[in-house]
Amino acid sequence: MIDAVILVDGEPSKSISVLDRGLLSGDGCFEVLRTWRGRAVELAAHLARLYDTAAFLKLRTRAREHVIRDVEHALARTATGGEHRIRILLTRGSGPLSQPVASLGPGRAVVIVEPLPAQPKELALAVVDWPLPARTGRGHKLLAYADHVIALELARAAGADEAVRLDADGAVAEGATSNVFAVDEAGVILTPAADRGVLPGIVRGRVLAWCAREGLPVRERPIGLDELRAARELFVTSSLRGVVPATCLDDRRLAAGPVTARIAAGYAAEMAGA
Repeated sequence: MIDAVILVDGEPSKSISVLDRGLLSGDGCFEVLRTWRGRAVELAAHLARLYDTAAFLKLRTRAREHVIRDVEHALARTATGGEHRIRILLTRGSGPLSQPVASLGPGRAVVIVEPLPAQPKELALAVVDWPLPARTGRGHKLLAYADHVIALELARAAGADEAVRLDADGAVAEGATSNVFAVDEAGVILTPAADRGVLPGIVRGRVLAWCAREGLPVRERPIGLDELRAARELFVTSSLRGVVPATCLDDRRLAAGPVTARIAAGYAAEMAGA
């Protein structure tokens, strides 16, 4: 049984209206992060991205400072020690089915806190036939998340832990729940640019900044599928898992190499001191 704390607009609750557009049409956005030593140290960065997406959706919702307090209160109510996973959802709100979207709101703000799942030491990746839609601009974490769930289930059906999704032109885009990095034969770190629908991950941003400080060569550019398959090292980043080496891509085995290990250690040290 999951020991979860759930707050809806700051109040303990496990219910929300079936007429809420977040439920009916996935009209809303969300963020997921974890605690470090019991603290939500990346909360500000995740809320910045969350409210940027809310503005993109023209969503009227609970004020940011109230959501910060909601997270603090939810963490204080947890009955278990250790680290926790935090999910924050903003919905459009409820109203008659014929009511125009622009007139709805303010929506609901939901905070869910539960124990952090066990973190993997490595992952197997599978390229799936479930490309991102053709679009420009960065990706957003929307409540309409079935697209990512389908990609992940396709990867699991292939015996992998995470999917690699392609963009509309067949270049590598992102994982179903992560950002993808490759290290080429020259030791250059490659990752797709976040301007064609890729989510600009919080950990992705930390890794790029850390590599720049350490003088590691990084290129944000399109990565062809053949180039990904020829990479010397692969790793993924996400807010729950951090930096994790990929030791299998489809049928190809890879080593958890030194570049990935250095980046993972640097990220862990940075978060330990945050």
